[in-house]
Amino acid sequence: MKPTPGTLRDGGAAFNTTHWSVLSACRDGEDVATGASHAALTRLCRDYWPPLYSFVRRRGYAPADAQDLVQGFFAYFLTNKGYLHAERSRGKFRSFLLASMKHYLANVWDREHAKKRGGDCEFVLLDTEIEAAEANHACEPVTFSDEEQAYQQRWARALVGCALAHLAEEFPEGAKTRLFNELKPFLCGGAELPNQVDVAARLEMPVGTLRSHLLRLRLRYAELLREEVARTIGPADDVDEELRHFRQILIG
Repeated sequence: MKPTPGTLRDGGAAFNTTHWSVLSACRDGEDVATGASHAALTRLCRDYWPPLYSFVRRRGYAPADAQDLVQGFFAYFLTNKGYLHAERSRGKFRSFLLASMKHYLANVWDREHAKKRGGDCEFVLLDTEIEAAEANHACEPVTFSDEEQAYQQRWARALVGCALAHLAEEFPEGAKTRLFNELKPFLCGGAELPNQVDVAARLEMPVGTLRSHLLRLRLRYAELLREEVARTIGPADDVDEELRHFRQILIG
């Protein structure tokens, strides 16, 4: 099939499930209680808990209150079917989710805040996940005075985390897992990257072989990241344009 410029097929990646299709399946009456739609919706909530947590913290809420509020939001989103109001034609999923959170803050939180943390929610975050979200919030640049700008930056990081998690699933055990763990820093970047010669020595392979593995890993990571970005936009949006925006946010 000839690729269509600006779409997911342009670049070799292809998939059927987007965040919008998950919400559409729920809205159209598929079995949310026990089926695949429920699992996908729950995963979606877990993935985007950190950006909303960061947004709420920047509103001045203490960590414990922010945890309660975001967990309460997702409980409300799931049990009251807030996803019924989602329309893919309206554009970007991050905008829909943030607008939903703002609505919850303005109209629902006062009635819901007395519930025990995680009360009616369909999932419970691990303490390590909550600690990681708080650590990420603490590390965000102070230059982000605009709360929505900070939200977008955290959203971009969440997409990176999703792409890396899917990539790790392709290296499930043994030597494959070790190879991925050694090469992952080269994907994430940073001020002090490992020395490739040292990494090759630890893996007991020639440097040329290591670089071949790294090239393939980077290409696969780029595919997965493109997929994650494309899952979050509407049909009229251009994937490449959104990727450029995504990179600008990360450079920030």
